[in-house]
Amino acid sequence: MQLPQARDFLVDHVGGGVSDVDYVGEGASSRCFGYVLGGDEYVVRFGRHVEDFERDRWASRYASRDLLVPQVVEIGEAFGAWYAISTRAHGTPLEQLDADAWAATMPSLLATMDALRDVDISATTGYGGWDRSGSAPDPSWRSFLAAVADDPAGRRTHGWRQRLLDTPGGDRSFRHAHARMLDLADAFPDERYLVHNDLLNRNALAADGQVTAVFDWGCSIYGDFLYELTTLVFWTPWYPVIDDSDVLSLARAHYADIDLKVPDFDARIRCCALHIGLEHIGYNAFLGDLETLRRTDERMSAFLD
Repeated sequence: MQLPQARDFLVDHVGGGVSDVDYVGEGASSRCFGYVLGGDEYVVRFGRHVEDFERDRWASRYASRDLLVPQVVEIGEAFGAWYAISTRAHGTPLEQLDADAWAATMPSLLATMDALRDVDISATTGYGGWDRSGSAPDPSWRSFLAAVADDPAGRRTHGWRQRLLDTPGGDRSFRHAHARMLDLADAFPDERYLVHNDLLNRNALAADGQVTAVFDWGCSIYGDFLYELTTLVFWTPWYPVIDDSDVLSLARAHYADIDLKVPDFDARIRCCALHIGLEHIGYNAFLGDLETLRRTDERMSAFLD
């Protein structure tokens, strides 16, 4: 999808009042273009997976003062795939902030994670990745964690297990970390909260020290709220600005300030980190990205003991 095609689509679809059509960016499965209509700003995304757009529409009902989720106003078919039109937000992706901007944004980011923890998901069911109706398949947090070793037909990354076996290191490290993760999971009860699970991939914007939008809920899960924090902690070697800020210590201090008791904090962080590592080892085996797989495995090993 190129800019002229997007412009033609918008003119044909919403009318000649469309202006300022521009390319915004892209992720692994969609491309995004901005435009103005009637003085209001929108984005249109084109992608292969309608379920991702449907999840964005479901998540928009959770928007609040501290959880700014763009509103999905339309989903439909186009160019043999799908499109979604949403309200537009502005800002810099979290992982692209400089050190001063990151430090200034951390209080707002922690408030955003608090807002995620406070979302009422009692009308939904299950653990793990949820579908367009808000339902998730796993009966417990532990069963979701354990399923990271599964490779069912029909999943987007099906075939990763054999590809991992075919790598020079095979799956020995994977099996060891999987067993350790389940040992840790046995030590604390199920936690069930809304987790975005992908804040560092151009999916959260910030401006002037405030998080201005959280979108692209394709990786979202129900589970331990510390999983959200752990996604920041795990990937810090890839983002020196975040690493230098010591996110874990800032979160501990924040929880103390709001008098939030978090039992088994360290064990839960380690458990979540091992799952994140395992999931991305499988993903990079599927892609054939052996260098990122190696770095992910090395990072995961820091949480084994």
